Amino acid sequence: MNEAKRQQTTKGIWLGYSPEIESSKKESVEKLHQEKIFVMDVEGSDGRERGEDQDFERKAALFALSTSEVLIVNIWEHQVGLYQGANMGLLKTVFEVNLSLFGNKDHKVLLLFVIRDHVGSTPLSNLSSTLTTDLEKMWDGINKPSNVDPNAKLSDYFDLEFTALAHKVLQPEKFHSDVVELGDRFSDSKRDDYFFKTDYKQNFPIDGWTVYAERCWDQIQSNKDLDLPTQQILVARFRCDEIMKESLELFDSKFNEVITILEFAKITGLDLSKEFLTLSSLALESFDSQASHYNKAVYESKRSNLKSDINLKLRGTLVDYIKFLKKSQLEIFTKSFNDKSTKKLSFAEKSIQARSIALTNFTSELEHLKNIDPEAFDYQIDLEEFSQELDDQLIKVRENEIENLINKLNKKINPLIKNKTLESLSTPDENMWDRILENFQTSLNSTLSKYKDDEGGYDFKIVSDESINKEIKNKIEKSAWISFDLFIHDYLNEDNVVNILRRQFEDVFSYDKEGIPRTWKTESEISIAYSEATEFSLGSLPLFSIAKLSNGTEILPPFTTSIEEEDDDDDEEDPHSFAHILSATQQSKIKKQFLKLAEISYRDANRSIISNISRIPPFMYALLIILGWNEFMAILRNPLLLVLVLLIGTGVVFIHSMNLWGPVNTAFEMFLSHGKQMLRNVLLDEPQQPVLNQRNSSFARREQEVESFEMDDLSEKKHD
Repeated sequence: MNEAKRQQTTKGIWLGYSPEIESSKKESVEKLHQEKIFVMDVEGSDGRERGEDQDFERKAALFALSTSEVLIVNIWEHQVGLYQGANMGLLKTVFEVNLSLFGNKDHKVLLLFVIRDHVGSTPLSNLSSTLTTDLEKMWDGINKPSNVDPNAKLSDYFDLEFTALAHKVLQPEKFHSDVVELGDRFSDSKRDDYFFKTDYKQNFPIDGWTVYAERCWDQIQSNKDLDLPTQQILVARFRCDEIMKESLELFDSKFNEVITILEFAKITGLDLSKEFLTLSSLALESFDSQASHYNKAVYESKRSNLKSDINLKLRGTLVDYIKFLKKSQLEIFTKSFNDKSTKKLSFAEKSIQARSIALTNFTSELEHLKNIDPEAFDYQIDLEEFSQELDDQLIKVRENEIENLINKLNKKINPLIKNKTLESLSTPDENMWDRILENFQTSLNSTLSKYKDDEGGYDFKIVSDESINKEIKNKIEKSAWISFDLFIHDYLNEDNVVNILRRQFEDVFSYDKEGIPRTWKTESEISIAYSEATEFSLGSLPLFSIAKLSNGTEILPPFTTSIEEEDDDDDEEDPHSFAHILSATQQSKIKKQFLKLAEISYRDANRSIISNISRIPPFMYALLIILGWNEFMAILRNPLLLVLVLLIGTGVVFIHSMNLWGPVNTAFEMFLSHGKQMLRNVLLDEPQQPVLNQRNSSFARREQEVESFEMDDLSEKKHD
């Protein structure tokens, strides 16, 4: 800076070791080396080079304040009493941030104000008083952080010193002497006004200063309180915010008018794209026409914000439209499988055709939306999402088709399996399960053979993928095994097995080897037949308990059925198994129930022999012929009596063959009792009882007779 050009002389921050301080004493150099003084030179706070950008000025001032023992503030005499000229605004910002970042420092800093070009018209004491008052007033008005006492004073953190330098041009000799005097106060530690006091010392050695300074600068750089905008930027921000708000309101009003009349079912992507581009252009053009002449960075930033707000609005409507578009195309995709025109096509062909149509329609609609800002609409992402949804929907439709196919084949297989299985179960023998399993495999293979291809694989006309066709085949086989499993275990319950054993017993006990009904003559015959029939029937019980082939191998499905999976989770000790049908407890119950039924048949057979022998002794037939000869002849000579005798005889033979003597006897006794009652009423002239009482008394007598009959029956059993 000289007579030729006035410009910035210091840029940034410079730090250096001072080899010499201007002093009136000769030994100042030696003392200087003993003091080891480092000087930091910071660029001016009002240079035209930076203009309104005061960001670095604030940071440099705060850095100097936080790392120095003595901070020298240069100020012109004519600037004392001014706010901006005396850098009061800068000091206020620096003091506030200094308290926030370094408020707990345990040492003070000396603020040395050097008043330049002091001509002496105003005494230094008055200038010092003015500056002190301004600084204390400013200190009282700054925002103090929570970790600082709100009543803290300026003197708690800073010491103030003031010195003056004469005018360098007008008073060069006086200026030089003032500089020398100032140097003495830095170099002469014996002076009372020596600047480097103990209170200003840092609590670390000099080799730690670089680490301390680096951390201070990092804190200062990250602090946003120093990034205060300029007045031009403030105005630009304020006006651009207002213009952006007006443009957004204009967009919203037009947007709402358009959206209220839009019906997604009646518009295309092209129509929607045109409407959105018109609305976006209207808002952005309105903003550009008013805000483009403000600060370029602010204008571009606010325009970007406006565009984002517009795109956010558009995105909401686009999301709704794309959802509608996806839904409509998915409906078309699903309905195409039931279209009459595609009945002749296989499911695999239908899938390819339906997916192609839906994806083409969706893509053509999205193509028109490409003109919209990519921030509002990402064409590729939505296309990929819809393609994935089509694949997911295709999987669902395919699973339904597979399930329908499995159900359809089960309806064909199950009757074939059940009919043959029932036949085999009704006639149990050692080869019973061989026949059942062979019939099951034959029925299953016969049904699947229709879907075999030339290469030995399977093609169910649902997909062309060999692995999926193999999976479908496995599902069909597994479903058939599950149905087979359910049928076997449901049919072979305790009651049904008892009935099967009972039928086997009756076949052996009541009929001989030639199938002729047995006529019992002696009790020994009944006992032998009973033992044979019981042994034969109970011999079939193990066949129903465990499903195993004639070679002793248990039948095991090639799959784990869903029943087995559920039972494995519920009961680990007794899991479900296809082969194990009846447990030991169930077999014991079946055996007991069967023996009770067999015993009833055995006792009925014994009772029939006893009744025949006890009622009609052989000698009675001869005695009856001798004593009734005349009566027989009289009947034979009278046709009417002969017919009557034949009718009575036929009835007696029928009743005897059907073993109906008990019911006939009961009916006769009821008739006789009723007759006696009527005769008693007539003879004693008693009033006739109500029909209801007669019925009740009749029922009561009948119950007594039945009870008497049952007691007699039990007494006979006991006698037997």
